[in-house]
Amino acid sequence: MTGEFGSRGISTICSAGMSSNLASRARAVCVVRDPILRRALRRSLGGSGTRVEFRETLEGGGALAPDTILFLDHEDRDAAALQAVARAMGERGRIVMLGGGSLGDGELVALLRERALDHVIADRGTPEEHELAVTSAKLHSGDIFGLEKYLAWGVTANEIEVSSYEEKCAALDRLGSAAESVGVRRRMMNRIQGVADELLMNALYDAPAAAGAEPGAAAEPGALLRYSCDGRHFALSVLDRFGALDKRALLDAVLRARADLGRPRAQGGAGLGLYFVLSSVTRFIVNVQPGRRTEVVCLFDLRERGRDAAGWARSLHVFTAA
Repeated sequence: MTGEFGSRGISTICSAGMSSNLASRARAVCVVRDPILRRALRRSLGGSGTRVEFRETLEGGGALAPDTILFLDHEDRDAAALQAVARAMGERGRIVMLGGGSLGDGELVALLRERALDHVIADRGTPEEHELAVTSAKLHSGDIFGLEKYLAWGVTANEIEVSSYEEKCAALDRLGSAAESVGVRRRMMNRIQGVADELLMNALYDAPAAAGAEPGAAAEPGALLRYSCDGRHFALSVLDRFGALDKRALLDAVLRARADLGRPRAQGGAGLGLYFVLSSVTRFIVNVQPGRRTEVVCLFDLRERGRDAAGWARSLHVFTAA
């Protein structure tokens, strides 16, 4: 790929480059009965060396080890059992919910507020195996930053430092030109620029406020915009140097926006204009190192057309680094 997408950027580690030693120690328990989904999990997780165990119910099979990742089919979940497992797993618990429609489902968003549930892949049908593998690898390795992990191996990202409103406007123009250069349709290009605008405004103004700093007083430079395309997805990320994003506050903003008949901007800056963002992207990933940095990664599926385009994100992940 030529033009905008030739810069190596801050992170070049792709999912294929995750440590095989870490993967060999990884363990996943999958409470899944659907045979097609079981095969997808066995391929995507087992292929990287993860030990995969299948169970029929949450209660069966004994206690979960602290380093276990639990993959749970939304159709097979039991609310009371899930809460008990989440409590037992504690702060180190890592639960990935599979299926369930979309993040437009208020019940699903409410479930995400559970302490140990930080990941929902709400694809109808079988989730993308690449996303399953990347999710498992990030959880086991702790190497969570970088949009490249979600793109085809070898793809590099362009990046722009943004520290003022004027620089933000220039960055959005450059982002639009880059999207146009790889054939992104006008409607999706508008969504890409709109999402980037919301995330940059949050990084420049809301994130410093949440961290107790003066508005506009972010560490130099204020935010880092990165973007790339692998032919299947257009990906962008915005990174701030505060690490103040909180999952429950983020999800509460979504629920408030839904209650306000889909008029999220009436809520002010809370939640990054999150209602708009989640209704515009295909996949939404938050990587947080508390007190140091927050990276929000958004993917746009370039194959989507017409009725399939956006609507609500098909997955949401919140990863936390030590």
